[in-house]
Amino acid sequence: MTRRKGFWIVFVVVLLVAAAAGAYYYDSVYLPSLAPEEIPLQTAAVRRGQIVISASGVGTVIPAAEVDLGFQGSGLLTEVLVRVGDQVRAGDPLARLADTQARRAVISAQLQVLQAEEALTAGLDTDRAEQEAALAQANLAIAQLKLDDLLGWTPDERIVEQAQASLEAAEANYEAVTSRSAYDVTLSARISLEQAQQSLVDSQAAYDTAWEPARDWELYMTEPTSTSPDAREATGPSMSDRLESERASAERALQRAQQNLEIAQASYNLAWSGINDSDKLNAWNNVLNAQTALEAAQTGPDELETQSAQIQVLQAEISLTQAQAELESSTEQLELTLAQAELNLEIAQEDLEGTTLRAPMDGTVMAVSAQVGESVGGAALVTIADVNQPTLEIYLDETDLNNIGVGFEVEVVLDALPDDVFTGHVVQVDPGLVTISGVTGVRALAQLDPSSYAKPQALPIGANAAIDVIGGRAENALLVPVEALNEIAPGKYAVFVMDPTHDEPVFTLVEVGLMDYSFAEIISGVDLGDVVTTGIVETN
Repeated sequence: MTRRKGFWIVFVVVLLVAAAAGAYYYDSVYLPSLAPEEIPLQTAAVRRGQIVISASGVGTVIPAAEVDLGFQGSGLLTEVLVRVGDQVRAGDPLARLADTQARRAVISAQLQVLQAEEALTAGLDTDRAEQEAALAQANLAIAQLKLDDLLGWTPDERIVEQAQASLEAAEANYEAVTSRSAYDVTLSARISLEQAQQSLVDSQAAYDTAWEPARDWELYMTEPTSTSPDAREATGPSMSDRLESERASAERALQRAQQNLEIAQASYNLAWSGINDSDKLNAWNNVLNAQTALEAAQTGPDELETQSAQIQVLQAEISLTQAQAELESSTEQLELTLAQAELNLEIAQEDLEGTTLRAPMDGTVMAVSAQVGESVGGAALVTIADVNQPTLEIYLDETDLNNIGVGFEVEVVLDALPDDVFTGHVVQVDPGLVTISGVTGVRALAQLDPSSYAKPQALPIGANAAIDVIGGRAENALLVPVEALNEIAPGKYAVFVMDPTHDEPVFTLVEVGLMDYSFAEIISGVDLGDVVTTGIVETN
């Protein structure tokens, strides 16, 4: 509130100073300059009227848009479908080249696409890769199963018992050979042989049971099984794992039983052949072999055997990766071939379409520069222009740069139609000045309002015109002669208004709007009918 009060105080002070200065100017400068010659003071009344600020220039009618058209490629011109003056729509054909070769190229490209699609669908190049990938997958499964058996190995009590029995038999045989009679040795060897024979029978029965074909269905049961009835979730080995383990154990047990039988048979034969140093050595070897078999049954596979199985799994994984990569590469190659064929077809179709020259826009044919039978290529053949929207190219003197801008109103008088005045608006002002015949000017484009041009035919391209660019217009404005204005500061004006009571001029600040060479628009400060002084200049 205090700031606003201060503003008004300053304003009043400035107004009083201006009034005092005006009175001083009027008494000391203005009146004395008139007194010696006693020239009467001239006045004019404030009136209403129109004031227009304009800049004059010249212009030429040009198309709103114009394009020169020609074929991308070259060839024999077989058809010209338009003539000068024809109206065309966007997409209309204008001319055609011979297209036999282009049509053949499209048909060939279509066949290539069909072949590539059939090859991709049939997978001709992927059959071998798929088979190799499937084989690599199976080999990996076998190697992994063998490794799992080794890593998950547990002693088979029956095999351990059989190996223990074989060792005891071998030791007994050795004892008999070294310390007993031939009868005892024979009896012991016969007992061992019978045990070995029974062990082989048992092992064969267990092997037959494990490898019964009717149990092959268990190999497909790969889900974990429960280890106890009250287990919340299945964590035990699957039926497939159990069967594989059982079969492997049965196979090893059968092999050991066969070996033990051979050892027992040999011991038995030796018992009947007599006792000598060779018998003792053989008996001791049998003991060592039995010990080795028992140790193997109790300790399972050694580290070297496990590492070998791991290497086999790794090799199988590498083979599977390579097979899968080859399969993927084969598929990608087929897809790439199809994509290339489709691209070739697209190019061929574009080339065929390029044998027809089409209009890119609605317009009028302005020129046709080729005839049927000519070999053409690259050069413009047809010119199309939009003449339905009258457009003028305007040139003004560079001193009128401030009097033109986009959206400014224009008034146009064509040299060919001197009695008609057309209106329009500026739609473009070039950012740089142009020089024509040594004269620097401003170039702009203007479009005529359709309502101001009602003739049935379009304006002739190239017609010359006189142009007035309206920089400002004030209708029904308060006007005073420019001679009544007194500039007291840059952009600040005052007038002397005659006081009808005392017949004396009063210094009055005014706000000025538009101003031409004769009159000025007064926005505020005076009223209609007020009389202002113009010095010694007589005005109308």
